[in-house]
Amino acid sequence: MTQQVKLYTFPPSLYGSIPRLLIAEKNIKNVENVTIDLSKAENFSPEYLKINPKHTVPSLEFTDETGKKVIEDNSIQVCKELDKISGTPQLYTDKNANEIDTYVKDMHDNADVGNTLFFTSRDPAELTRKKGLIVPFIQGRIQGFETYSKQAPEHKSLYDAFLNMSKHMAAQYQGEADAKPLFDMNAQNWTKAVAFLDKTESILLKSQGDYIFGDYSLADVHLTAWLYRQELVRGEENFQGRPAVKAYYERVKARPSFKETWG
Repeated sequence: MTQQVKLYTFPPSLYGSIPRLLIAEKNIKNVENVTIDLSKAENFSPEYLKINPKHTVPSLEFTDETGKKVIEDNSIQVCKELDKISGTPQLYTDKNANEIDTYVKDMHDNADVGNTLFFTSRDPAELTRKKGLIVPFIQGRIQGFETYSKQAPEHKSLYDAFLNMSKHMAAQYQGEADAKPLFDMNAQNWTKAVAFLDKTESILLKSQGDYIFGDYSLADVHLTAWLYRQELVRGEENFQGRPAVKAYYERVKARPSFKETWG
């Protein structure tokens, strides 16, 4: 890849880590990494909202075939663009596009649970364990929303909505509000995770290779990041009764790109 591209991301982010893994996997050069600190709500800063009005990471800034500057704010498309402009080996081709698109769409639409499982808790014991991690993160975001609301009053309704949600979650973790909704949300999202894990186990058992659709592809880039977050929030529970998923995760963890991305 000869052109310079700019990737806006946050290293601990689930979706932000997907293009970072792809960059490591393909050894993509000429990528300028710009950290958007989600713990300070920097994804809601007036400057970043001009780049990505959806206030999400990742975002990719690059030049298309016509010489026009493009900003892509969808993590699935970000990876497709990086794969395309970085040359061979292509991890997304006409041969595997339909399988990848269907699987990754299911992951993002129906199994988008990693962030929710991380920020909620299954029971009072987990809530107590997570409090020291979650509350400071939320408080940093609250400070960010309050600051940006003064800087950019035109976005005040957006900031107020997320400010109220953040304050309520902090109150739940601090015992100042009923935490049962957090427990219920956690249970609902774990059910979705189980369904997707079972589906993945079935696909892997039928795979003609070491990876989800045989050869390593963009589907594996997405799945690796998803499983990394799942292991973080539920550990070995993800692999109980799923030996194919367990063996698969051990294989992708052994790839140099995994260590480069997560250490």
